[in-house]
Amino acid sequence: MKRIVIIEDEHFAAEHLEEMIRQVRPDADILVKLPTVRESVDWLKSHGEFDLIFTDIQLADGTCFEIFSEVVVRVPIIFTTAYDQYALRAFKVNSVDYLLKPIDKPALRMAFAKLEQLQPQAESPPAFSPGQIQQLLRSMQPEYKQRFAVKIGDHLKLIPTEEVLYFLSQHKLTYLFTESGKKYPVQYTLAELEELLDPRQFFRINRQMLLRDRAIEDVVSISNSRLKVKIPFAAKAVIVSRERCPDFRTWLDG
Repeated sequence: MKRIVIIEDEHFAAEHLEEMIRQVRPDADILVKLPTVRESVDWLKSHGEFDLIFTDIQLADGTCFEIFSEVVVRVPIIFTTAYDQYALRAFKVNSVDYLLKPIDKPALRMAFAKLEQLQPQAESPPAFSPGQIQQLLRSMQPEYKQRFAVKIGDHLKLIPTEEVLYFLSQHKLTYLFTESGKKYPVQYTLAELEELLDPRQFFRINRQMLLRDRAIEDVVSISNSRLKVKIPFAAKAVIVSRERCPDFRTWLDG
């Protein structure tokens, strides 16, 4: 009989996984379902008798790797995640199994079969090292665009993303505005830039503008559902579209 710990912050996902485990392994004993990093650390530190952990990667208060940086775990771990194959390369390197959501019974059966093959070879799997944890965390971090190569005559000039204040769409062209007030054309649409840039720093306030947080000098409410934003090098304040105002307020609040 396997004593299993489930770490999952989504209630429905945790219940679904528990039900499938019971169907695939009727003799399994689900000891606990833990929704946060903090609760997981506290529980694992005070309970040593378990055989297997199923854990989601992204939890409400952090990632599961924060748990393993505080608690030495020497049992097999199966990651249940919606991350794609590219982001999960590090798991293969470190011989860690994973299941992609939505999880189905065949994949779950295969995971148990793999564990049964591995366990006779290693009764006590090695714990994660700090280096492994950092490697896994780095593999999960999205890589955002670091610079733009803008054309000036026959030359290319590199503009670091850190120097960009906002992007403006005008007459079917997109322009980049820098902290020094320079304006350069770039070969991207605003929709493409939204995918390339860190959403914590850039926000699409309307159809014409993608704005950096550092560019905001003032925000004024002009009605219950409209906002205007003062930005550098603009003759007048720009208006946040009505449908984007609620998300913009949330974004401003961090």
